[in-house]
Amino acid sequence: MRFCPYAERSLLVGSAKGIKFEVVNVNLVDKPDWFVAMNPPGLVPTLEWGDGRVLGESLIVSEYLDEIGDASRPLQSSDPFQKAKDKLLADKFSQVISALFKIMLNYHKPELDLSPFDDMLRYLDRYEKELKSRPSQFFNGDKPGYVDYMIWPWFERFELLGVLVGDKLKFPKTRYPRLTEWTSAMLEDDAVKTWYLPVEVHEQYMRSRFSGGATDYDFLVRQQEVKTSNL
Repeated sequence: MRFCPYAERSLLVGSAKGIKFEVVNVNLVDKPDWFVAMNPPGLVPTLEWGDGRVLGESLIVSEYLDEIGDASRPLQSSDPFQKAKDKLLADKFSQVISALFKIMLNYHKPELDLSPFDDMLRYLDRYEKELKSRPSQFFNGDKPGYVDYMIWPWFERFELLGVLVGDKLKFPKTRYPRLTEWTSAMLEDDAVKTWYLPVEVHEQYMRSRFSGGATDYDFLVRQQEVKTSNL
């Protein structure tokens, strides 16, 4: 599904590593039978080889792609301790994700609980502190790496909170000066540019999701078809 942040993780890694792949987007609410048969747990992204092998789950798939892709562009540290520490950072980001989704998936409700926003900021403090401790622009060094790509999809969506709920949920840049600089730097990365969607697109998807009807997963396809027909 084009709007899935978990799938975006591996798309970023695949592009950064120079791997050629075909993307097949599926409706994650109404999964096709062939997808369920191929991957019963339904974890995304799902990586399938021509010989029928299947691998699912974003962190696992992304790590695998790093290992098989361009060796001259490693996304993980060669130091075992640093590599383990980075994996922990990527894994613990689930706390930020959980708090963010508690708001995003309930933004349309009249009595919206905003307390998860404070939880999210508290969890993000760890990443601001960690980035400050590293003498580099990115978590990985001079170029984005494993941690950078594993957490980026949700930074891409932080602006959406303010759009959906209001200014009270805007990302507090003054609280996170290093992460704010990091966000600007990430937007200049080629892999991020390839898969980045502007906040207006994310908003259209979210409002469609909670419109009361069927979620419109294909509006980007239709927009592209219109652009192509006008060439």
